[in-house]
Amino acid sequence: MIRERSCSVAPILCAVGLLVACSAGCEKTNAAAEKKAASPVKVEIATPTEKEITDFRDFTGRLEAVESVEIRARVFGYLTKIAFDPSIELGAEVKVGDVLFKIDERPYQNALASAKAQLAQAEAKLKTSTAELDRTLELLKKNAATQSDVDRDTGSKLLSAAAIDSGKAAVDQAELDLEFTEIKAPINGRISRSIPSVGDLINPTAGTLTSIVSVDPIHLYFDMDESTLQSLQKLVRDGKLKGPMEGEIPLLMGLTTDDGYPHRGKLDFIENKVDPNTGTIRVRGVFANPKPERGPRPLTPGSFARVRLPLGEPHKAVLISERAIGRNLDQSFVYVVDAENKVVYRPVTLGSLQEGMRVIADGLTAGERIVTNGLQRVRPGSTVEPQTAAAVEK
Repeated sequence: MIRERSCSVAPILCAVGLLVACSAGCEKTNAAAEKKAASPVKVEIATPTEKEITDFRDFTGRLEAVESVEIRARVFGYLTKIAFDPSIELGAEVKVGDVLFKIDERPYQNALASAKAQLAQAEAKLKTSTAELDRTLELLKKNAATQSDVDRDTGSKLLSAAAIDSGKAAVDQAELDLEFTEIKAPINGRISRSIPSVGDLINPTAGTLTSIVSVDPIHLYFDMDESTLQSLQKLVRDGKLKGPMEGEIPLLMGLTTDDGYPHRGKLDFIENKVDPNTGTIRVRGVFANPKPERGPRPLTPGSFARVRLPLGEPHKAVLISERAIGRNLDQSFVYVVDAENKVVYRPVTLGSLQEGMRVIADGLTAGERIVTNGLQRVRPGSTVEPQTAAAVEK
């Protein structure tokens, strides 16, 4: 009987032992989990940068030539020479007075010689008419001629004088036509290709022979929004920005292949009204476009360009990385780490983007610590373990 009782107690003792062991194991696991949950989250932090900046607005625009001329013939004739070849050099340029085309000048030389001969005949006739009038006047004194004779010879002299004036005008026109057989560049600039070929019959109604656009300086046109226009005008009224009459409103420009905005110019024209359909106003900048030692000038009419308009004088501002900025609907915020390493929710007002850093217009000072990596792992009031970027990577 004793052996049977001892056998029945053993399973109960084994079950109790297993229960105690499981309970101890669970308590150990829960304690580890609580310890892990209570440990601070490692986050990357940084302090905002404080530096001097200038506020600006960015736009896009197009470059246009200050002057653009279509070259046309002014007289009829066969084209005998094309005096330029833009294919020889990329961006070939011409200067004022350079001969571009030559028209057969022989017909116009003959016309000039004929006009000069007619002028000489008119001068000779005037000389004869003057002599005849003088003799008639002497005869009139001796009552050997009548007043009718004097009137006749006076009219003849006047007609001869008028013929001389007509002859001089004909000579001037013939000389002008002969001059027009050489078609010259009226402006300095970059020339296009020649449309006609040598031997073509050209005339004033035949269309454009080629075109020239000026290259230095060059204009940049872009559309400014109404808000920026009003801000610009207010800055000028408040004396924080010099207007066009006082100095210059600077402009910075970059092409699609440029890093940043290497070209500096100035605002020199603002349209007289805002377009009510778009809420923008057309403005113009002017930029120098000097010729480099090799190759063509950097700015070409018709090119797309990025424009930056500085607003106001340089001032100190707080800048942070874009990674540190959180967004909650229409409110931007950062997580500030206080002296006790606790996270504080801080709403901020964003400013412009400066060299990849975001300006904080309001809500943050330069000496504070902010979370820059790990915003999703923290909540306001939680304790964190601040680390630098290098420590987080390890």
